[in-house]
Amino acid sequence: METKGNRKQNLVKPHILLIGLALVAFNSYWCLMGTEVWHSTQLTIASLFFNAVFTLLVFVLANLLLQRFLPRLAMSQADLQTIYVMVVMLTTISGHTMMGYLIPVLAHTFQFASPENEWIPLFGHHIPTWIAVQSPRILDGFYNGDSTLYNSATLNAWISPVLSWSSFVIALWLTLLAVTVFLRKQWTENERLNYPIVQLPLALTSNPKRFFTSPWMWLGFALAGSAELLNGLNYLFPDIPALPIKGKTIGQFSSRPWSAMGPIRISFYPFSIGLMFFTPLDLSFSCWFFWLLSRVQLIVTDAFGARNIYHLEQQTGAWIAFGCIPLWMGRKHYGRIIRKVFGIAQRRGEAAPDDSREPMRYRTAAGLFTVGMLFLFFFCYQMGMTFWAIGLFFVFYFPLVIGITRIRAEIGPPLHQLIFVDPGRTMVLALGTRRLGAGNLTGLTFLYPFVRCFRAHPTPSELEAFRLAERSRIGYRQLLIGMILAIVFGILITFWAYLHVLYDMGAGSKARGWIVYMGWETFNRLQTWLVNPRETSGPELGVIGSSFLFTIFLMIMKIRFLWWPLHPGGYVLVSGTGMGGLWFPIFLSWLAKAVVLKIGGVKLYRQAVPFFLGLILGDYTLGCVWSLIGLVLQMPTYIVWH
Repeated sequence: METKGNRKQNLVKPHILLIGLALVAFNSYWCLMGTEVWHSTQLTIASLFFNAVFTLLVFVLANLLLQRFLPRLAMSQADLQTIYVMVVMLTTISGHTMMGYLIPVLAHTFQFASPENEWIPLFGHHIPTWIAVQSPRILDGFYNGDSTLYNSATLNAWISPVLSWSSFVIALWLTLLAVTVFLRKQWTENERLNYPIVQLPLALTSNPKRFFTSPWMWLGFALAGSAELLNGLNYLFPDIPALPIKGKTIGQFSSRPWSAMGPIRISFYPFSIGLMFFTPLDLSFSCWFFWLLSRVQLIVTDAFGARNIYHLEQQTGAWIAFGCIPLWMGRKHYGRIIRKVFGIAQRRGEAAPDDSREPMRYRTAAGLFTVGMLFLFFFCYQMGMTFWAIGLFFVFYFPLVIGITRIRAEIGPPLHQLIFVDPGRTMVLALGTRRLGAGNLTGLTFLYPFVRCFRAHPTPSELEAFRLAERSRIGYRQLLIGMILAIVFGILITFWAYLHVLYDMGAGSKARGWIVYMGWETFNRLQTWLVNPRETSGPELGVIGSSFLFTIFLMIMKIRFLWWPLHPGGYVLVSGTGMGGLWFPIFLSWLAKAVVLKIGGVKLYRQAVPFFLGLILGDYTLGCVWSLIGLVLQMPTYIVWH
C-alpha cells in the first residue's frame, strides 16, 4: 500500500516542456488579440482561465486518439497537467489585467504630456530613462500603427524598459512562488481547503474516458454550449434570437431611499453556476447574502442622509483582514517553518516540519523569497522610491495577495477583483501626499499595473498548480521547472507580441482594448495627487479599521459557533466590484447544491458533479471557439464573459 511518503511520482516527459513553451507563445498572441485588439473574449478575467481550459481540452481529446492509434506517443496525466499549468502561468502575465495595464504605463507619459497638463515638470523628471520610453517620435508608431518595431531606433528605445520590467516580473512571480511553498501544507493538508478551481482540470485529466462518456456531463455541456452558440450567431446575424444569459436589469426604484440600491441585475452565466457548485454551502450562501445586505446598506445610509459610505475603504479593511486571518490561524505551522529555516528547531531539539515532499525545501524557499525581495527593493529604490515607502507598499501588498489566494482556495469564485483597493491608495490615505513626496508617488504609479485589480494574479494559480500536482502525483520539482520556464519565456514573448502587434495596428487606432484608457487613468491619478495634495484621511482610515474588525468578528463567530451561518469570505468577496452580475448565478448554484444534498445526500451530489462540470466546459468551449474564429477572421466576435 502506498503512503504519502513513498508514493510513486508520475514523471513529465522532457519534450512536454517544449510543447508547453510553444503553447505559451500561441496563448500570448491569443490573449493579446482577444482582449486588447478585438476586445471580444475576456479570456483572463475569470478565475479559471478560458484559454487554459480550452488548451487542455484540445490536448486531452488529442491524447485519447493517440492512446488508441499511437499509444507510444500518448501523454500521461502529468504531461497534460504540466502543459495546463504552463499556459496558466503565461496567462497571469499576458492577460488583460497585467500586461494590458503595464505596457501603457511604460509609454503614456511622454506621448501625452503637454503644456496644459504639465506632466513633465510635475513628475516627468522623476521617471528614469530605463523604465519608460521617453521619445514621442518612437511612441507615435505604437499608438497610431502602420509602423514597425523592427528598426534600430525603436528597438533601442524599448530594450531597456522591456528587460527592466521583465526582470521585475520574474523576481515578483518567483517571490510569490516562495510564499505559496510556505502556505501549501497548512492550507492543503492541515486545513484541507477545497480548491474548487482545480476540479475541472482534474476531471479532464484523471479519467477522461469516464468523463466524456457521462451523459450528465454532456447534458450540462449541451445546455451551456447551445446557449453560447445561439448568442454567438446572434452577434454575427442579429435576426437570430439570443438568450439573455449575461445579465438583465429587472428594474430600479425611482424614489429615495430605495433608488440608492441601484439596478438589480439577473444573469445566468453557466460557468459561474458550475464553479460555485464545488463551494461549501455556507460560503456560497454568505456570498449572495452579503451582496443583498450591501443593497440594504445603501438604502439605510441614504435614508439617514449619508452620501458617502466609503465603499473602497470597506473593501480595503476587509481584504487586509482576510489576508491576516490565515496567518494567525496557521501561526504554529509558520512558526515551525521559521525555526527550521534559522536552525532554531535543531538547536532546541524540536521536531522540525518535514519539507522533503514540498515543492522546494523551506530554506530554499526562504532564500528565494529573500533574494527576490532584495531585488524588488533595489529596483524600486533605483526607480526613485525611498526604502521606507517600499517597505510600506509591501506591508499592504502581501495581505491582499494572501487574501486573494485564500479566497480562491476556499471559495473558488468566478471572479475576484479589487479595483482601486491598492497599496498606493492606502498609503496616500494613511500618510497624505506631501509625506510621500513626488518621487514615491511616481514610483507607486509605475507599480499600479500590478495592484490595480488583482485579477489573474499569479499566487492563487501557483498554489493551485501545487494542488494539481499533489492530486495527480506529479513531482513538484518537475512542475516547478515548467512553471519557471513559462514565467521567464512568457514575459519576454508577451512583451514582443504586444509591441509587434501594436506597432502594426496602433494602441490608439485599431486596437479596441484598454491600453490608452489605462494610461490616462494611471497618470491622471498621479497628476491629481501632485496638483491637489491631501493630508491623512481620518474618516477613511476609521472605515478601514472598522471593516478590518468586522471581518475579524465574522471569523471569530464562524470558528466559535458551529451554527453561525456567515463566513467572512462572503463579505470580503462581495465588497469588491463585479459581484452585481454574479450574485444570482451564485444563488442558483447554492440552491441547486442545497436541494441535491437534501434529497440524495453525498451520493446524489457525486452523481450531479459531471453535470456542473459540463456547464463550465460547454461555456468555455464555445466562448473560446468564438474567440478563435475572431482570431482567424481578424474581427471581433461574441463576448461570453466580461
